[in-house]
Amino acid sequence: CNMFLGCSAKWWFRYGAGLPDPRGSALMRGSVVHKLAEYWFRQRLGGVTIETEDLAAIYETIWDRQAEGAQFSKDEPADVVKKQAATLAKKYIDEAAPEINVVALEQRVSGEIAGVPVIGYIDMLDADGRIIDLKTAKAKPSGIEPGYAFQLATYRQLEPRANGKARLDTVVATKTPQLVTISYEVSVADQLATQHLYPLVREGMREGLYFPNRGSNLCSRRYCNFCDACEKEYGGKVE
Repeated sequence: CNMFLGCSAKWWFRYGAGLPDPRGSALMRGSVVHKLAEYWFRQRLGGVTIETEDLAAIYETIWDRQAEGAQFSKDEPADVVKKQAATLAKKYIDEAAPEINVVALEQRVSGEIAGVPVIGYIDMLDADGRIIDLKTAKAKPSGIEPGYAFQLATYRQLEPRANGKARLDTVVATKTPQLVTISYEVSVADQLATQHLYPLVREGMREGLYFPNRGSNLCSRRYCNFCDACEKEYGGKVE
């Protein structure tokens, strides 16, 4: 839904036309950190706490699986991203993970919002009903983006254990890695947004009115794998 709202043409190329959309450097960094943290939490749920120094072998396995088919950029080649992801994952597991009392990981939620069937996956849910999401970034986040608030409002309505409170944990790939935590509470306005937008997005998908958002900061060859198809379909130039 967020992809459709950001660029309906990109949504169509990926989910309608089924064009290849391999992971780039940024997505690789994020997915590997996420998978290693998930592994650590699953071990602890099973009664085993693993030190980060003992995660080297599973990290190699996770990296190899996630890297299959990935496309790395010249300024962020595979070896750089691999080392960077390992550093960020270690920081998160050392500094944030031990204090989180996780009760569910990659929790699938489903239901209806304003008559629209919706499915989602929650990164982490703690014992208090708080949603915790882990992300990576190149720059320090300044707040919660509207698309993420939309996501949280969706989870709030579909997960009975969720209390509306959330925390976004971002490990930032700066020269000296940083861990930034931002707390958030889903508002009535956030929930109303999902109830208005889901039906409209469904209508847009069904009507087939797809067009590119060339004014978006994400409309570039660095962030989108569909630039050639987009130029062919709609004209113009994507840098």
